[in-house]
Amino acid sequence: MLLAILTVLVALALAASYWFFVGRFVETTDDAYVGGDVTVMAPKVNGFVTDVLVHDNQFVHANQVLIRLDARDYDARLAQASAEVQSAQAAVTELQAKKVLQLATINEQAAEVRASGAELTRSAADQTRYRELVKDDAVSNQVVERADADLTKAHAAVDRSSAALIAAQRQIAVLDAQIGDAQARIATAQAAQRVAALNVEYTTIRSPIDGYVGNRTARVGLLANTGVSLLTVVPSSGLWIDANFKEDQLKKMRVGDEVDIDLDASSRQLRGVVESLAPATGATFSVLPAENATGNFTKIVQRVPVRVRLNVPKDLQGVLRPGLSATVKVHVDANDAPQRG
Repeated sequence: MLLAILTVLVALALAASYWFFVGRFVETTDDAYVGGDVTVMAPKVNGFVTDVLVHDNQFVHANQVLIRLDARDYDARLAQASAEVQSAQAAVTELQAKKVLQLATINEQAAEVRASGAELTRSAADQTRYRELVKDDAVSNQVVERADADLTKAHAAVDRSSAALIAAQRQIAVLDAQIGDAQARIATAQAAQRVAALNVEYTTIRSPIDGYVGNRTARVGLLANTGVSLLTVVPSSGLWIDANFKEDQLKKMRVGDEVDIDLDASSRQLRGVVESLAPATGATFSVLPAENATGNFTKIVQRVPVRVRLNVPKDLQGVLRPGLSATVKVHVDANDAPQRG
């Protein structure tokens, strides 16, 4: 009887010692799961699946081709868009050539203005001279009348050549406006060409990350629709633990606290650190958050998600999978707790 009592007392003493030296510095929960940025692969364009280059559970590298869609329609649209670009560029080239020709016409009209001006000067001088000569009867009145007519014609020629020069100069502004419009059409055609090229590129679906293929629904001949999942790529690294702790377990928990993780799928214990605490309880983010402003109230201890960053050995990187269950132990008040070996 005495031995049994002593055994119980020793057990109680050991339990109390464990709690005092270790247990009170550890918060534990088994409501924890492995998380990861699972990527759903869906096409950005519609088309029939022509090639499925991966199978379920296969490891793939970033940028590896997973699926190809029938690109013939998109290739034709790209060719059409490229032709539109060439047509718009040809229109600009033609207008620029017209502008060069118009500049030559302006030079020609300017020369005509100078020539008509010189003719006007000569006609005016002839008129003045003949009017003086007619006073001395050196020339007839008919000669003077002819000189007057020549001067009138010279004035008309100057007016005509000046008007033609102004019209030719104004045509440059018209051509500049047409060139600007044609260049805008080039930009529009090039934008359409880029969209067409992107659509061709979108018919090839590549993996954005290193990971494993899962949930594959893609089959050759399937009509793939925009935004509809064809497969999922699960990351092989960069995973974490989301541990849901009761609110009364967070009193001493801080970012940077060391964490021990036991996975149900592995006998190896992993280490990690507390990376962050959620800004609200899990119930707050639920589809139907709790409404406690009622006559009947039952207090329920809330849980807060805690993100744990994992330190995963290389030999375990293929073992971890998003969704696996885990038991998490957070060592709080590390400065006060005895050092772990």
